[in-house]
Amino acid sequence: MTFDEIINAIKVEPYYLDKEYGQAIYCSDCREVLPYIPDKSIDIIITSPPYNVGRWYNEERISDRKPYSDYLDFIRQVIAECYRVLISGGRVAVNVPSSILQSSCWRMSYLSLDFALILRGAGFLDREWITWIKMPRGGLPGKSTSWGSWKKASCPYLRDASEFILVMDKQSHKLLKQGESDIRTDEFLKFTTNCWYMKPETNRTHPAPFPEELPYRLMKLYTYKEALIIDPFLGRGTTAWVAKKQNRKCIGIDIEEKYCKMAKNRLAQSIMRLEE
Repeated sequence: MTFDEIINAIKVEPYYLDKEYGQAIYCSDCREVLPYIPDKSIDIIITSPPYNVGRWYNEERISDRKPYSDYLDFIRQVIAECYRVLISGGRVAVNVPSSILQSSCWRMSYLSLDFALILRGAGFLDREWITWIKMPRGGLPGKSTSWGSWKKASCPYLRDASEFILVMDKQSHKLLKQGESDIRTDEFLKFTTNCWYMKPETNRTHPAPFPEELPYRLMKLYTYKEALIIDPFLGRGTTAWVAKKQNRKCIGIDIEEKYCKMAKNRLAQSIMRLEE
């Protein structure tokens, strides 16, 4: 199915649409857009969902926190739709932290484990569990001071220096669709380890950005040129931005207009400027 056919099937007005390069943004709850995507039409899902830790996403101080059981139900709904829209052999790649504190009462949740179980429950097949190391030279994790009880065993915290990228397949571990690969030899050798050393994104216009290198590696390793990608939690548009530069098509969805506007401004740049 073509990008244009998919866009025509979505009965929600796009916030931004560029049919020439195959880029679309929808400013909406992803649960209102994904049901319109036809079955088995998407090659890969690349996303980093909200972590349910009470981050504030706009001037109205809207938080991403829900009761944890409600949050997991929300994620199950989204993942079920992601499974449905993927082609056979299609992949889902989800960037999540290992664990998070869910409240001021110190309730710890192993978010990565819960996501793995939800993905399995939706029917996905285990593929890879990639560790993203945010300290390429093994140094201290930035300026973080969240160490809990300072120099005491009463309640020390571990600072965030890594996250996970869960990669799973739909129905088949082999991508049955044919296409043209564009990954270089040196990239293939570097990307085919389950430990990726990448510096975190320093642009803090979004509370939880990931670096361009993350979707770049996933696109190069797991998709062919002209692949169709969805990011249901687009944020400031990194997945779509990288897709445009790497000759992929992308549908991005985000509920917050502030970030949709940022993504739109990035995608509006010309290919000539991107190649400078």
